[in-house]
Amino acid sequence: MRKYSVFALAREAMRAHKGWDKQWTFPEPKASYDVIIVGAGGHGLATAYYLAKEHGITNVAVLEKGWLGGGNTGRNTTIIRSNYLYDESAGIYDHAVKLWDGLSQDLNYNVMYSARGVMMLAHNVHDIQVLKRHVHANRLNGIDNEWLTPEQAKEFCPPMHATRLWVRPCSGAAARRGMMLWPGAMPVQLRTAASILSRIAK
Repeated sequence: MRKYSVFALAREAMRAHKGWDKQWTFPEPKASYDVIIVGAGGHGLATAYYLAKEHGITNVAVLEKGWLGGGNTGRNTTIIRSNYLYDESAGIYDHAVKLWDGLSQDLNYNVMYSARGVMMLAHNVHDIQVLKRHVHANRLNGIDNEWLTPEQAKEFCPPMHATRLWVRPCSGAAARRGMMLWPGAMPVQLRTAASILSRIAK
């Protein structure tokens, strides 16, 4: 597979980007595999990738009846986040999110990962109770999370209306300042999925 670089990008720009090779191959199925993964969504592709990268298991088949990066990965809201709540899941979710840090370098492909922030608004008493439970659960596990008053929420996100005149007034918010935003998720996921598969195929 061709390596991406500033020079390759400039060269292809002069050719109207018609010289890029396909990012994945179409190998014939083998008679047997060490591992067969059903589903080529984010979880399936990540499993295959890390089996190869971390454990040297490359005789892997990924089966998909739909399209690469489909399923929940293709329908997400462009945000990569961890829904912590239980002690048992907090560590593994936090680790999973951090794996995105070096993924662009590992794949030699821009997955358009950018650490930003996320804020979940509370509109009533029930929302406040649920979100505060998440905040406390996260903090007990050493994970950054904080509760914001309506005024603090507006300071965190100035365009937001924290006034009672709004249709759904903000009663507070749970915020993480280091959450992961993935702009343009749909096209990027497809290209990233193809890039991951090309590495597995090697």
